[in-house]
Amino acid sequence: MATIGGGAKIQPIGIKIRNSPAHCGSIEEEENVNPWYTDIKRFIQYQEYQSGALKIDKKTLRRMAMEYYIDGEILYNRSFDGTLLRCLSDLEANKALQEVHEGICATHANGQMMARQM
Repeated sequence: MATIGGGAKIQPIGIKIRNSPAHCGSIEEEENVNPWYTDIKRFIQYQEYQSGALKIDKKTLRRMAMEYYIDGEILYNRSFDGTLLRCLSDLEANKALQEVHEGICATHANGQMMARQM
């Protein structure tokens, strides 16, 4: 609540209520767009920088690349405990999330136990 002094003019705010929820039905990847980790992967594989990169950008890329590991064509991020986390593009990440939420990667505990833990 706010206290409004005398003589102040307040304009009403109009709020429209929708009868049906709005949501996005599908997410598509843009064409000809490289994944977010392209520069890191290129630097680790070939020690190449993006054309026109500034000195500070090169230094940042070298520092970031120390946290990554490449095995063949797959790039992994090293977590603080040494676990390798696979780097995914937007499309791959969305597919993985859908699989997890559809129940392909089922939990070892039943639903009641999972609800009790949360």
